[in-house]
Amino acid sequence: MGAVIYEASPLQAFLGSFGTILVLGVLGVAGIGMAVFRPRQGRGSRIVSGVLGVFLLTAGCVLAAITFLSFASGARTVTLSLDDKTVATDNCGDNGGTCTRYVLSATTGTNAYDFDVPSEVYDQAQLNSCYQITYYPNTGLPGLSSDSSSYQRIDNITRIALADPAACP
Repeated sequence: MGAVIYEASPLQAFLGSFGTILVLGVLGVAGIGMAVFRPRQGRGSRIVSGVLGVFLLTAGCVLAAITFLSFASGARTVTLSLDDKTVATDNCGDNGGTCTRYVLSATTGTNAYDFDVPSEVYDQAQLNSCYQITYYPNTGLPGLSSDSSSYQRIDNITRIALADPAACP
């Protein structure tokens, strides 16, 4: 086993999901609270606030279930050679803003992986080098996703370390 270029606790790996769950929960409860405790507001706006609050709270619960299932499935470790490094730019927000993701790509046999990593890890990673990557797979809800998928986008990574080149397929 070689040098470790990235290491995080499971809490750090799922921090983005926990933050999103918290925001959705708070907004959902606030929407329901505004619908119930503001009797002077018009009936239509109270119904809309209540429905949106229930929707946001439900979305938070679904995301919490997906996050729990991903964590409960346990960490997996793969040893692979990096094929590509990509800087992806996504649209985020309503004001036309963009977000940048740093992606390391690899393939093993029939599986293709895209690992979202911090910029420091992206800079350290070298193409055609062998790495051992420990991550929590995105499992989704039971019955809605299959484990036989040949493509996986991974963002819950706990460890990336250089591996012996002989270990790479």
